[in-house]
Amino acid sequence: MVQNDTQNLYAEIARLRDELAQARQTIHALTEKLDAALDGTGLCLWQGLPQTGELQVFNLQNFQPGDMAPHFDLWYAKLHPDDRDTTVAKYYDHLDGKTPRYEAEYRTLGSDGQVTWLWDLGRVVERDAEGRALRIMGAHFDITQRKTAEADIARLAHVDPLTGLENRRMMLERIRSEQGHTDADIGVMTLAMLDVDHFKQINDTYGHEAGDQTLIAVGQCIQQAVREGDACARWGGEEFLLLLRRTRLEQARGVAERVLATIRHHQEIVGDARIGVTACIGLAEWREGESIENLLRRADAALLQAKRNGRDCLVCSD
Repeated sequence: MVQNDTQNLYAEIARLRDELAQARQTIHALTEKLDAALDGTGLCLWQGLPQTGELQVFNLQNFQPGDMAPHFDLWYAKLHPDDRDTTVAKYYDHLDGKTPRYEAEYRTLGSDGQVTWLWDLGRVVERDAEGRALRIMGAHFDITQRKTAEADIARLAHVDPLTGLENRRMMLERIRSEQGHTDADIGVMTLAMLDVDHFKQINDTYGHEAGDQTLIAVGQCIQQAVREGDACARWGGEEFLLLLRRTRLEQARGVAERVLATIRHHQEIVGDARIGVTACIGLAEWREGESIENLLRRADAALLQAKRNGRDCLVCSD
């Protein structure tokens, strides 16, 4: 009797072992299919156990095993400090039943300091009798490329592609912002409209590539000469516009003279030729209540008078 029971027990164990092996094979096959289906999508599936903090990622995609935190505390430590509070708040709001799902975009920091952007989605799939979250499942997407592209587009929308300076649109935004200040000292500003002397001759004599190099060099000279906090934009063609914040006309004259001197002492080398460059500047201090259009007209009129005066000089608007 005992012998038969033992034999039956061994037979049952063998059967269970076979079932376990088959189950493992099935799981392995399903995992391969899942990885193949998700390969290249940037989608990683995950599961969290809020009561213990355990986290599990089921497919790594482009990540390495060490990239995925196996515990909530480790995941929390990897969050970018600027995104940490809002992301965790959204996570706990969903665990507490305040939102139908968890959703967040955030940055994580690798051990080498590399930033990865993730779009994270999740939903509680199991709660206990008291309504406490026992299990949450979700997926996250690597959206680093998308975020990089968005940043590049935003930067290009405000930057001149040739010189790397701000463009007209960005400069107008800055001027409007300065106009919005009510504090007497903060609201003071002077515009400097700059034009490269005889630029057409440079293009006609040395070619448009030399002209582009000259504009880049002039932009660099301006940046070297202005003060911290001043703004400079390529206004169009060979014209540049400087925004001198908290600066009265007389103080702006000193900054403008330094800009002209820096440009005057620069020589652009094109082939065997050395191109000397000069510029003119028109200055206009903003009057309270004055429109941007009128301020720009006064700066432009002063610039035109500087050109008439013989180039390489500046004129202040009345």
